[in-house]
Amino acid sequence: MRLSALFEEFRHFLRVEREATPRTIQTYRWCFGDFEAFVMKQVGGTVLATHFTADNCRSYQYDLTSRGLKTATIRVRLATLGSFGKWAVRRDKLGRNPMDALTRPRKKARLPHVPRWEVVEKLLAPSVAVRERALIALLAYGGLRRSEVVTLDVGDVAPDFGLCRVLGKGGHEASVPLPASALAILDEYLRTERAGAAANEPLFVVRFRAKGNAKSMGRMSSQRVWKIIKDLGQRVGMPELHPHALRHACGAEFLRRSHGNLRAVQEHLRHKDVQTTTLYTKVTQQDLRQQLRVFDEDGEENKHSRPLPQGI
Repeated sequence: MRLSALFEEFRHFLRVEREATPRTIQTYRWCFGDFEAFVMKQVGGTVLATHFTADNCRSYQYDLTSRGLKTATIRVRLATLGSFGKWAVRRDKLGRNPMDALTRPRKKARLPHVPRWEVVEKLLAPSVAVRERALIALLAYGGLRRSEVVTLDVGDVAPDFGLCRVLGKGGHEASVPLPASALAILDEYLRTERAGAAANEPLFVVRFRAKGNAKSMGRMSSQRVWKIIKDLGQRVGMPELHPHALRHACGAEFLRRSHGNLRAVQEHLRHKDVQTTTLYTKVTQQDLRQQLRVFDEDGEENKHSRPLPQGI
């Protein structure tokens, strides 16, 4: 049996039984295609199910490393093969999962780049266009992912609450409350940019000229959100800014203002595992350590100039 045919069965399982999103399935397909192309060069022809072996998987891992790919990228590609192998064993398509014999590279403990809240406030200044401010409000106050922002419809905004429906990872729906400042920005955006729009129309749109020079309008893509945030970052002197960094800023700032309430932050960001949320405790501790350096600087500069306390 061709390995690609077996993988198509796995994709059907992901789509129908696991209800995976199209983007997730596309990632699985791309990763598998890269592995299949590698094995095809090794065997010199069609890749069969019998070629899905520990030796070929290990050689593929070495090849990924030799390409200079990042550890996170390698882990994603190997995880795809691992999930595929586990499914094949459970369905009696394979006797064992060849990925079980491999030692995968360890995930590096890496703190995300979190912009300071002062940067978020700059991006929300009245001088910034109302559409951009609405995007920032959802990313930084709501902690939304850009893929979640672009799926919002006008009717998903509840004026006195926030968002009554957010389509998150895995197709899971949730409601997301927003603070009054974010609601005010959204209200202004709806009144000025989306006035008269039906409840089932996209919240964020792009306008363009179609064939025949006719004006047209469509739902904003996640790539467009990326470009908008990158452009705003350039404007405030932070070229490394990207949409997900604002979600991190939301988590770190919420944790600080809630005095370390991890459960509240987990609920707001919709993390399945609280261990994901604990990342922000490391971020705030790192910031604290940086602030504490003033003691060292102050001591070096003034230790010879200050009078000693009385009695010493």
